[in-house]
Order: sequence, then C-alpha cells, then structure tokens
Amino acid sequence: MKALFDLSGGLSAALAGIVRVLIALMIIIVISDVAMRNLGFRPLSWAISVSEYILMYSAFLPMPWLVRTKGHVFVEFLRNAMPSGARNVLEKIVYLTCIILCLYLGSIALTSALDALATGDYETRTFDMPKWAVFLPMIIGFFLSALEWLRYLLGFDTLYNLNPLEVEGL
Repeated sequence: MKALFDLSGGLSAALAGIVRVLIALMIIIVISDVAMRNLGFRPLSWAISVSEYILMYSAFLPMPWLVRTKGHVFVEFLRNAMPSGARNVLEKIVYLTCIILCLYLGSIALTSALDALATGDYETRTFDMPKWAVFLPMIIGFFLSALEWLRYLLGFDTLYNLNPLEVEGL
C-alpha cells in the first residue's frame, strides 16, 4: 500500500508541476494578447478560450497535491475542544467524508467523459475541444485526491499535525 501512496504522491507532485507550467503559459498568452491589441495587431482569438481551459485544469490537477501537502483550508477549533478519543473519531469521519465526496464527484466526471467520448461531443468556442478533455482533469483530480484521503484514513499520515502559525503562506 505504501508503494501505491508513494506513486500517488509522485504523480500528484508532477501534476502540480504541470499546472505551474500551464499558469506560466497562460500569463505569456494573456500578455501577448494584450500587447497585440495595444500595438494595433489582430488579437489572439484563441487566447481567452485557452486561458479558461488552463484555469479549469489548474483547479483540478493540483487537488491531490494540496491534500498531500495539507494545503487545503481547514478549521480545527471544534476538534481541539474535544477529548482525544473524540478527535480521532472526528478525524476519521472527515477523511471518510472526503473520500466519499471525491469518489462520487469523480464518478460523475468519469460518466460524463465516457458519455462525451461515446457521442463524440465537442466543446465549441474559438476552437473545438473534445468534451471528454474538459472532464479529464476532474477525473484525475478527484480520484487521486480520494487516494490521498485514504492515505490519511489508513494512518499513513494525519492532516492535523500542523501548527498553523508555522505553515502560514505554504
């Protein structure tokens, strides 16, 4: 199981790295589009659509990395007010809830992608993009996030061993 979680962690880090590159690319595209407009040239007609897709990919692909690195926002005041045994139970409930939500949303995205693949649907904007590609980052993000939450549930790590003052600005 540890090997699976190590693989998931490596893949999550790689996806986060890809998103960093995509965001840099989006910045270059937006600057180029604005420069073209201001210099009197024809703007890049595809720039807005590409930027929108990059933003969508940027929302879902780094999700598992954020789970692994404890980068999501969470509130501990209720948990800290509980006795130790109740804290452990609440922690497991949180992990299980996150797993269920990720698997549910991932399955919806997978079903939608398979349907789009079967029907050959395209997302039509300034260029055509296969609709399954719109759902792909959701599938990857939710299923890998579920795996990361499972890592917490099985006790390989805990989400709650951070001092918020030490990791501010992670």
